[in-house]
Amino acid sequence: MRIYLTNCSKEKSLDAKVNRLPVPPDILYTEAGIQEFMTACKHAGVTWAILSDNYGVLLPGDQRVYYEKPPATVTAEEELVIIHQLEQKLSSFDDIWFFVRTETFHPFYERVLNSSSLNDRITFFKDLNSIKG
Repeated sequence: MRIYLTNCSKEKSLDAKVNRLPVPPDILYTEAGIQEFMTACKHAGVTWAILSDNYGVLLPGDQRVYYEKPPATVTAEEELVIIHQLEQKLSSFDDIWFFVRTETFHPFYERVLNSSSLNDRITFFKDLNSIKG
């Protein structure tokens, strides 16, 4: 079974910031590239998730509150927690396809993905047309 994954975005919902209520990732993250990724996944009917530098892996049904945490501020201890959480949440998938949005792909995400015990299942791609149901 395959899952499509991409990293979170700095741009987030102003409503989520003001209301401080938990929302799903397709509402929380508003940057154009991440929205295009989520829309492509929905249209293809595939399983998808977002890799957050604050929450780890967020599946579509996960709801979280607004946050501000640049990836450069993640501590080594927090990074290990995120790696472990990624391994737990994605261990049932045979293929993990990671959509690289070059302008937002911080070295933190690369470290997490490469340090994971699932790294041999990860394929990096840059073309949304690669998302197939």
